[in-house]
Amino acid sequence: MCHNKCDIVATLEHGRLVKVEADSKSPRGRVCPRGKKSPEIVYSEKRILHPLLRCGEKGEGRFRRATWDEALTCASRGFLDIIRNYGPQALASYYGGSGLEDSMRANAGLFRVFGSPNDMGPGSICNTSSCVFTPMTTYGVTEAVLVKDIGHSEIIFCWGKNPKTDSGPLSAYRAILEAKERGAKLVVIDPCRAGMGEMADMWVPIIPGSDGALAMAMTKLILERHLYDEGFVKNYTRGFEAYEAYLKTLSVDRLSKCCGIPVRMIEELTRLFLSTEKISLVSYTGLEYQLSGVQNNRAIQILWAITGKVDVEGGIYINGTGIPTRKPATKQEIMPLGAEQYPVFYGLTGCGQFMEFPNAVLHDVPYPVRGLLIRAASPAISYPEQKLWRQVYKKLDFMVVLDRFMTEDAKYADVVLPATTLWENDSFCEYPGGIRLREQIIEPVGEAKADLFIYQQLAEYMGRPDAFPKNKEELYGQAFKGRESLLERLKEHPEGIVFENKRIYRKYETGGLRSDGRKGFPTPSGKFEISSTVLEDMGYTGYPVYKDISEEPGLKAGFEFVMTCGNRSPVRYSSFGPNIEALAALDPYPTADIDPLDAARLEIEDGYEVDVETAFGTKRFRARITPMHPGTIHVFSGGGSSYHSEAWREGNINDVNSMEIRDDISGFPAFKAIPCRIRRA
Repeated sequence: MCHNKCDIVATLEHGRLVKVEADSKSPRGRVCPRGKKSPEIVYSEKRILHPLLRCGEKGEGRFRRATWDEALTCASRGFLDIIRNYGPQALASYYGGSGLEDSMRANAGLFRVFGSPNDMGPGSICNTSSCVFTPMTTYGVTEAVLVKDIGHSEIIFCWGKNPKTDSGPLSAYRAILEAKERGAKLVVIDPCRAGMGEMADMWVPIIPGSDGALAMAMTKLILERHLYDEGFVKNYTRGFEAYEAYLKTLSVDRLSKCCGIPVRMIEELTRLFLSTEKISLVSYTGLEYQLSGVQNNRAIQILWAITGKVDVEGGIYINGTGIPTRKPATKQEIMPLGAEQYPVFYGLTGCGQFMEFPNAVLHDVPYPVRGLLIRAASPAISYPEQKLWRQVYKKLDFMVVLDRFMTEDAKYADVVLPATTLWENDSFCEYPGGIRLREQIIEPVGEAKADLFIYQQLAEYMGRPDAFPKNKEELYGQAFKGRESLLERLKEHPEGIVFENKRIYRKYETGGLRSDGRKGFPTPSGKFEISSTVLEDMGYTGYPVYKDISEEPGLKAGFEFVMTCGNRSPVRYSSFGPNIEALAALDPYPTADIDPLDAARLEIEDGYEVDVETAFGTKRFRARITPMHPGTIHVFSGGGSSYHSEAWREGNINDVNSMEIRDDISGFPAFKAIPCRIRRA
């Protein structure tokens, strides 16, 4: 359902799931509206219950019921024909965020076993920029070991994340509430006040996409006044002088105008930031979707590092020891899509960038791709330009979709295969500090099968019967290879196992972080990299450089607002939600948020229909009046499927976003920084 792995209690009656609630005995016990509505999801009349074969034209959505043997035979023949005619690289697969359960992580790609380099996933537009590229090019680690030490913080910065309304709505939020109860201060840097901003001690409204400008302004003030940790900077950083020289070319006044925050507020925020080292950073994907998303993220991490807030209690704690320095992926005989355009993406993930998939299908660049398998995803909705994706799907020779419900993409598939929900299969959950098994509790509805076992059967029909686990025993054998005793302990402890690790701070001073025992960080230089070796080696400027959306040629003219979109909702998870009646009823209309002053000037009232226009088109939404940074519009994403309710069917904000406006390091679209205008419909 999502990646947050909440602990819940499920109630069954006569073998049917009837109720889901938070596990009150677990510190991870929480449940969102999606979780509560699980019975309606599992037994929805809209569930795909049987294999389907297309019997109409692509996009018509006409299918007939088939047997599993018939469907798998058809799918295997379609894919094998493409391999014979074009080579294995002409096959690609894509899985979505709701397919990120741990049992599938090691088995995410079907076609790798047939020689294709093009098994891709949601990292092409989510998570990897903030959780891989940023920490790897600064600390030399991934975000998985960077602990938000909220429990020991004196001040908490929420920057690029809204835990109150996020897709894991109660994780960091609960910790923040507890911290505030003991007296910790909360700073929220966000264009929108709704959610965390309403409970903040200091809300800092910012122009979408300009977070790097704020981070650089704060850093500039700190450097000019020599208020940084000189010992850390001298002994444990790389590239300080180059970054300092770049910041000297920028004025705080200019950076203030870029981010829309008065200089006096930036100075106040900087003073607060310098008041203690115990400041945790709660941040996530809100900072990724900008022209310089990776570098903006890096600028924020640098702030924490040069002021002594890294690997300390209450700051950003590094929960790991003996970490080897990771080398970028080496060149393959056939490189995946996007490897040339986005070498950092390929170098640090080893995967292709799915943003380049349309070029391969429509223009044979860098080579033709003719087959696609989609699992638990809907690129037609979650990526920009739905019309483009329709063209792509129509040109494909063959396409298979694995899902629980029909999607806009599935309308173009040759074969649709019914997948189980999390309640109908076995898996396991690993999370920071612990692990637990997740046992199947109900029988699969209809003829649905677990994603992993569909992969196994399809691979078998294609001639590779041993490519994937065939059953639960083989799955666990693969997942717990070399740690079989842990598996036995987990079977004895269904509540899970928590690993207790004694914390050691400032490990970079003792050699505790690096696998070679040397002082410093597990980066190529052995230091915290203000200027990244990896970025430099791949042709980029190593230190953060700010790009403003106004610098994008031809984009700004005539638009007085900046639009941010894609904020999470506890009711929906990306494209999942509006197609489920029980969830759609909780969130019936896609809304456009606008500040009261802007609304009054434009004579817009709460609930009015409004048109949001960008350089790429116009879409209609319902206005919601809420405190925002003046000149900012926020629009929820997730609509655009003919299987959604009527309001959500038309309310696809990604139709007026662009595949071409991207971060040149990650390849991510600039979802959260698009010039626009808004008017009454």
